[in-house]
Amino acid sequence: MTDESTTEQPGQDTGDGEQRMLAGLARASLARVPELADALVDQTWGSVYTPDGPVAKDDLWRSCRDNIHGMLTTLSGTGPSRPDLLGPARSTGVRRAQQHCPLDWVLHAWRLSGQVLWADMAEHTGAHGPQHLRELVGSAGELWGVTERFSIEMALSYHAAEQELLGGAELRNTMIMDALLDGRATEVRGEAEHLLGLGRGKRFVVAVAETSGERPASPRELADGLRRRGLDSTWRLRTGCQVGIIGVGEGQPAEVAGALRERAVARIGVSQSLSALMEVGAGYRMAMLAMTTLPAHRPGAVSLDECLPDALALSSPELADRMVLVTFGPVLALPTAEREELLHTVSVWIRSLGSTLRAAKSLYCHRNTVLNRLRRMESLTHLDLSDVTVWPQILLALSILRRGGRLPAEPDTP
Repeated sequence: MTDESTTEQPGQDTGDGEQRMLAGLARASLARVPELADALVDQTWGSVYTPDGPVAKDDLWRSCRDNIHGMLTTLSGTGPSRPDLLGPARSTGVRRAQQHCPLDWVLHAWRLSGQVLWADMAEHTGAHGPQHLRELVGSAGELWGVTERFSIEMALSYHAAEQELLGGAELRNTMIMDALLDGRATEVRGEAEHLLGLGRGKRFVVAVAETSGERPASPRELADGLRRRGLDSTWRLRTGCQVGIIGVGEGQPAEVAGALRERAVARIGVSQSLSALMEVGAGYRMAMLAMTTLPAHRPGAVSLDECLPDALALSSPELADRMVLVTFGPVLALPTAEREELLHTVSVWIRSLGSTLRAAKSLYCHRNTVLNRLRRMESLTHLDLSDVTVWPQILLALSILRRGGRLPAEPDTP
């Protein structure tokens, strides 16, 4: 009987013991709030938040400090009631919405805050022995529950502030953008000319920026980067991408692509130059097409005029496949090493303007080796490589192969 009572007693007090231990650890961590805020900022600054982003570093630090203090105070069971401690979370949500900071960024920082608190408590619990560490593991649910409660409150405040912002001019701009992109320009012609500065012969382009990846660009970042180049823009979030209408004046689409390329964190496509509101929908489609010519998962920006051959091939996949088959035919059935060698040789030779000597220098081989490979290519494809009219077809077919991953990217040549 005595043995049974001694084995039951710890189990009966486990919950209370874990809560007391967690509260004690939280009180101890309160003395380290500035250091914990430093650790959280170190984990987020540069990977999610950046110097050129919508949130200043000192703003981020104060938010981390205030919210960590609130969560630790809640866990410690001291101070005001939990609703009173949620004030910093609410103000963070409102401020980030007003800054047009993506909600995903803020939630990511919140998840990291839970990890920072857990690591700090685990470090100091470990100093007291494995039993205390086991008790901390048992109280993990309460720690993550408080973190989630604060993050939910922040997100609710974010959404409320966002809706308030969209209730005014931003909402109307969004509606105008949607009408233009959907081909309903006649419904909003006057407002588009006034609010977005479009129409009446003013030239503009449409741009699309992917929102995939760990840190997609926000509308504020895209607009600020263009504004530094003297370019005004309006952006709208659509499925999978941010869509912008950018006034170019006397500028060219390639200049817009160059400005966006400096800040690209994903693929960005830019349409041809436009002047009529009725062309916005077509420009949107052309910008999407330009974006898809860029390699997947590789940040960059390109205008339609800079990638017309690839855009043409991508606009008709069936025709593109047929071009590759007709152009290279039996070459595609060769072993990988031989196939890539022949295709790379003909590519370098054409880029060398048909000079076997220059091609040989670029390929680090003898001139006769280049000639032999070209003859081999001609015998397989029945193409007359000396006929320059077939060169565009060959280069386009090579580009299609590379884009489809069936041929390595063309290396730089001297």
